[in-house]
Amino acid sequence: MDNSIHIPLDLSDVQVLETSKTATGAWLIKVESTLTGTRCRQCGRHINHFHGYDEALRLRHLPLFEIPVYIELRPKRYLCDECKGTPTTTQRLSWYKQRSPNTKAYEKWLLRMLINSTVSDVARKFNLSDETVNGVVNRWIATQVNWNTFERIEIIGIDEITLKRGHRDYVALITTPLDPEGVEVLAVLKDRKKETVSDFLDSIPMRLKVTIKRVCSDMYSGFVTAAEKQLPWAKIVVDRFHVAKAYRASADTVRKQEIKRLKRDLSKAEYETLKGAMWPFRKSPEDLNDEEQGLLNRVFSY
Repeated sequence: MDNSIHIPLDLSDVQVLETSKTATGAWLIKVESTLTGTRCRQCGRHINHFHGYDEALRLRHLPLFEIPVYIELRPKRYLCDECKGTPTTTQRLSWYKQRSPNTKAYEKWLLRMLINSTVSDVARKFNLSDETVNGVVNRWIATQVNWNTFERIEIIGIDEITLKRGHRDYVALITTPLDPEGVEVLAVLKDRKKETVSDFLDSIPMRLKVTIKRVCSDMYSGFVTAAEKQLPWAKIVVDRFHVAKAYRASADTVRKQEIKRLKRDLSKAEYETLKGAMWPFRKSPEDLNDEEQGLLNRVFSY
């Protein structure tokens, strides 16, 4: 009875040569590039004069049924007949970064594992060192924005998160939407102070600044003031969550005040008939049934 399955490797421009297991029980998949040639590291020309193979690379890949997987590749080398001294260039494939011990797919997966976790948590969970996980973070998380990758930025989002629950240890997030869906994080600022946000907005090149049409924020005055100072032509858009939250909070405050007044002014028997009066306040008038409408009219008649 055959209980094996076939799973696509999903790595571009390679063919599988051999699959085996290491002494530690990990899967080892040896592959070979199917591409011919590369670009000369000196002149930039496409070259296809094959020179040989470089030393084997062993890269950590996505685990399979919780078993570690490694990809082994011997990169091809090519000679450039046009450059003086006929230098050689090692072919690079798109699914790994130079000097990285992992495939790109593995590193992106590891970054997802860091969501709501610390570096130490992820390192212990997957039997890695803190240095390995930090290396992945440093390779993928830029410390500065590469503005050259943007042609225009029409919308900027400014929000905040707290680093420690129960503490006022805030950082500010600067984002922009991606087409067709998604959000790109432009920066994580050290705090949410008006000056910090203003300095970042000021660092945006003028060619991109003038393309910004809207700034989306919550109702924090520091964010709004910074945007008005650095992007005076942009419209400030307060996200509907905070508007609705403020609206509900105001309505709830009035409800509590009225219930407190009625409890003071009415007899106990009369007040008992108003139990549940908080619920009509959470609906639009047109959504109330006859009983709720009558109760609401009765409350406001006092």
